[in-house]
Amino acid sequence: MLKAYVLAEGGPSPAALPPIEALGRGEAGGIGWVDLHTPDKTEEAAAEAFLGGLIPTQEELSEIEFSSRFYVEDDIVIMTASIIVGIDQGTPGLTPFSFALGRDKLVTLRYADMTAFKQFMQRSMKASSGCTSATGVFAALMEAFIDRSADVLERIAQSVDRLNSEIFDQRARRRQRNRRLAGAISGLGVQGDLASKTRESLASLERLVQYAAAMVPDPPKSKGTFAARLKLMLRDIRSLEDHANFVMNKITFLLDATLGLISTEQNKVISVLTIVSTVLLPPTLIGAIYGMNFEYMPELHWHVGYPAALGAMVLSAVLPYLYFKWRDWL
Repeated sequence: MLKAYVLAEGGPSPAALPPIEALGRGEAGGIGWVDLHTPDKTEEAAAEAFLGGLIPTQEELSEIEFSSRFYVEDDIVIMTASIIVGIDQGTPGLTPFSFALGRDKLVTLRYADMTAFKQFMQRSMKASSGCTSATGVFAALMEAFIDRSADVLERIAQSVDRLNSEIFDQRARRRQRNRRLAGAISGLGVQGDLASKTRESLASLERLVQYAAAMVPDPPKSKGTFAARLKLMLRDIRSLEDHANFVMNKITFLLDATLGLISTEQNKVISVLTIVSTVLLPPTLIGAIYGMNFEYMPELHWHVGYPAALGAMVLSAVLPYLYFKWRDWL
């Protein structure tokens, strides 16, 4: 899908992209931004004709080496970051998002729907968004990605705080507590995975901002505001990275604490069972050795002896079960 926008004081406004022949002659019709979402070959060719240079392929976007994600070709700055997606759907992951920034022209390339991009489009329609140029759209998009990362970290921190309360809640009964501890391990694993993906996304955004600060010239009309925005982005990203590290350390602590509490509960049960087995072992041993070796046994002529023995067997199995159930060991 290809969408073209004219960049004006009121923000980006959709427009029809001229034919490739007209784009090759530099007739863009005032269009300053082209957004590609899972494009086909024809749309890629139209975007390259508009930009006046090649855009990266999907295979190149997936590579992790610095030289494949950040480079300059034909006076066009190519920058790619990993953006977290799929959080609202419960399937978080990282997907590449690429900027191809030329002179007063911008092409963005993505292969997934992004909440941050949708939020940016809603904000960009305001006159105060600053999306009046290619560098303005680039800066506003980066700020939207950073804001989204902050929202994700806040959600993770809230979930971790809730899990912390469940793990150290002493008021619950033993069975409920054991179930909560078992569920907390799964919850901590999910939040830990999400936090690590967010941390990886922030690291890629930091590299992109550093590269843009070095390679993208400050537009003459910006009067230094573009460079100032990049510095502020870098400061925000680093603060979010510190917060992400704190959250990941807390998740690690809670995971260790949960495993320790589960081990403690299991040790209590095993110790009780060990004591019971030790107490009953001598009578069982004596009964096994001498119980059937007497010549005169009154029970041999007892009419209710066999049913009484069966009842004693059942009772000896039911009573320990009820006791363990009462102590919430089962």
